Amino acid sequence: MQRESKTPRPAPVPHRLPPAADSFFAREELLTTLDAKRAAGTPVLVITGMAGVGKTSLAVEWARRRIDQFPDGQLYVDLRGYSPAEPLPAGTAVRGLLDDLEVPSSRVPEDPAAQLGLYRSLIAGKRMLIILDNASTAAQIIPLLPRTASSTVVVTSRRPLTELTARYGAGRFDLQLLPAAESRAMLAHLVGAERVAAEPQAIDDLSRACAGLPLALSLVASAARSRGRQPLAELAAELRAVPALENDEPELGVRSVLSWSYRALPAEVARTFRLLSLLPGPDFGINAAATLGERSIDQARAVLEALELGSLVTSQVPGRYGLHDLIRAYALEQTLSLDGEAARSDARNRVIDFYLHTAKDANQQLSQRKERLELGQLSPGTIPLPLADATEALAWFDTEYNCLLPVQRLASTLGRYNAVWQLAIAMDTYLQRKGSLDDRLASWRTALEAAEQLGEPGPLALALRVLGDACSRSGRHAEALDFAQRCLDLSESVGATEQTDAHRTLAMIWERQGNRRRALDHALQALDRVRSLGDGFSEAEVLNAVGRYAARLGHFDQARDHCSAAQELHRYHPDRAGEADTLDTLGYLARHSDQYRQALTLYGDALRLRRDLRDFYQVANTLRIVGEIHADTGEFDAARRCWAEAGELFTAQGRLDEAADTRHRMDASRREMASDAEEITVFTSGDEGQPVRDALVDLLEIAGFSIVSRDVPEHGSWFQRLFVTKKDPQAGEELGRIVATAVANHLAGTVNGKVVQARDVSIRNEPGAGQNEQEANAIARLLDACQVHDEIVLCTSSTVLVKVDGRITCWVPTAEAMRVLRTDPRLMRSPKELLDVLSRLSDSTARAHFADDLPRAES
Repeated sequence: MQRESKTPRPAPVPHRLPPAADSFFAREELLTTLDAKRAAGTPVLVITGMAGVGKTSLAVEWARRRIDQFPDGQLYVDLRGYSPAEPLPAGTAVRGLLDDLEVPSSRVPEDPAAQLGLYRSLIAGKRMLIILDNASTAAQIIPLLPRTASSTVVVTSRRPLTELTARYGAGRFDLQLLPAAESRAMLAHLVGAERVAAEPQAIDDLSRACAGLPLALSLVASAARSRGRQPLAELAAELRAVPALENDEPELGVRSVLSWSYRALPAEVARTFRLLSLLPGPDFGINAAATLGERSIDQARAVLEALELGSLVTSQVPGRYGLHDLIRAYALEQTLSLDGEAARSDARNRVIDFYLHTAKDANQQLSQRKERLELGQLSPGTIPLPLADATEALAWFDTEYNCLLPVQRLASTLGRYNAVWQLAIAMDTYLQRKGSLDDRLASWRTALEAAEQLGEPGPLALALRVLGDACSRSGRHAEALDFAQRCLDLSESVGATEQTDAHRTLAMIWERQGNRRRALDHALQALDRVRSLGDGFSEAEVLNAVGRYAARLGHFDQARDHCSAAQELHRYHPDRAGEADTLDTLGYLARHSDQYRQALTLYGDALRLRRDLRDFYQVANTLRIVGEIHADTGEFDAARRCWAEAGELFTAQGRLDEAADTRHRMDASRREMASDAEEITVFTSGDEGQPVRDALVDLLEIAGFSIVSRDVPEHGSWFQRLFVTKKDPQAGEELGRIVATAVANHLAGTVNGKVVQARDVSIRNEPGAGQNEQEANAIARLLDACQVHDEIVLCTSSTVLVKVDGRITCWVPTAEAMRVLRTDPRLMRSPKELLDVLSRLSDSTARAHFADDLPRAES
């Protein structure tokens, strides 16, 4: 239990831009204008214009050309403002951005407001580019805006979004149709110089038919390339022969081109193209497309490749495809006209079954507790995706995440109410682990509506119960109790299993509200019912719940009896999560019976299981308790290490009250340290300060110091405090000597493991040679670690080392100077300001200067 928590690695730099569009051409003047606006400090750039005019292509092209100006990364979100699926809510967008920032699911808080706070904290002060594509309203945008001006946001929309200009000073660019000359030049660029030279008039005719719309020009160019041997004049004649679908300028051009492109498709390719418009999500994979069109996987892949060659579908990620909104609308018109209601209904049902059966199998891989979920027969032609293990299941859920709720809503629209609540079950484990509380609530609200339509007690009780749990987790306690009580009332007609689950849910809801007596009452009622089921897995869970609530109420004998019974059942019905819960309760009993060693062993076993399960929500809780036990026994160093890791997890999970409480405990424990403890501050520019700290710790331990505690480092600029002790009354002076020796050694290095004393060192204590070869090598490692940083502060009780502009200065401040430094802690994070303060106090300090670029002797 005394292992040190691992220091978090620097945050990864995300590069999430879509591929550059091959069809991008011209617009150089607008690229320059975007540069000028950004250079003038405009934080938000809004690109507006009609569908198909090239807004996304312009934003991505500008981002890719200026990628070096955003060293902290680039993020991209399609807000789906005009897609057939619902526009992407800001909360869902934030959850996706946390994934792009590579925040582990275990560290994402459930509460959407906490997720938003975590997102903003991660991008604060960063030089990032964030593209928010296809926004329909300012409400989608505003929550995603950074709170610092260091990042740039590019928004694309068909609407002007004037609120962004009024409130945030956004710069707006209205993207127009391409002029005739640029339209012709773009088409010529895409088709190729040789064919342009051979048929200049045909290029003019094709360009004119596209009405200056880049999407139409891209479609025509794709057709020309795919029919490379056909004269361009024939293509132009075909296009002229297409009747106008609507007098709807300026979209007339793209609709005519679409009609022409569609007519050239083989029959089966055309059929699949039409049916793709029925898919409810923003994108789709090959298996979904195969199911939709009743094709084999290989056939579906060939169809999608043909459609991609003609620019009728796009692929930003290998194996995933999408349709432009205008193209999807055209395909929908065609399927409504040609395919008939029965064919469309069958296609939609196949898609629902594909997602339902694959999600059910994926959930089985993820969940140790197998849900009692029996599905009906697959619709003919459906091809569920086989998943080998939990890793594949998790990857599938991650990929299809944005499609799952739209599919559930589609099932509801079609009246497939059983599929609606079954999808809610199949998604539930994933949504809980992902921390998608908003989506989990939405899923179960939809499920409840479907269950009410069915009027069957079983699905209705299930939906009420899980929705009650979801509301409780989000702090909607009154609503949670209402749903759970309705479930309990209904469960009397469903059976003992649902009664058991209803009482267990009510117990958890009351516990979250702090009413342990009512929680115990419901847990005991759950136990009465579960014993009639012969379900050892569930009985073990309920036994531990009774033990937990009884222990909190001080009924220790009752708690031990129920926990022992739970452990016995776990031998025959393995459940690592349940086993960890039982160990946790037994640890509580041992601690409150003053059996601290036994408590640490029990909590330690629970902690290992929870780490294996990656249940970091409970890992944080357990670490805090273990820290408390160490503090109770006077082991403050071990306590602070546990609290440091727990505090980091609490903060990352958005559990701010728990994080504050943990910091308070750490601060209180420091006040109980030995009075001769020395405080050391370590600051470096950048996130790689740990090597400096680790080298310093090695040096201090070699010199006989004991590390009492260390803070969790703060990132952005790396900052940490260490507390060290040594019984020698000259500890402070010796600490200063060690640091001064390290600085002196920066000039001359080591020779044969011996420290070579530097020249012109003017400090109070002789720097002298290191105690031994280990100390000499540790000093060398410290200086190597310092070498990579532009700015450093290393402050002990008797020495201050500052590195600014490639120059190291070592100070030995007087007591008055040290008092000034300690009363203004922010100086430790601002080396230039600290150097200025020390310079003004120069009469009361001694110092030595060392240039950072001087040669060092070989060791």
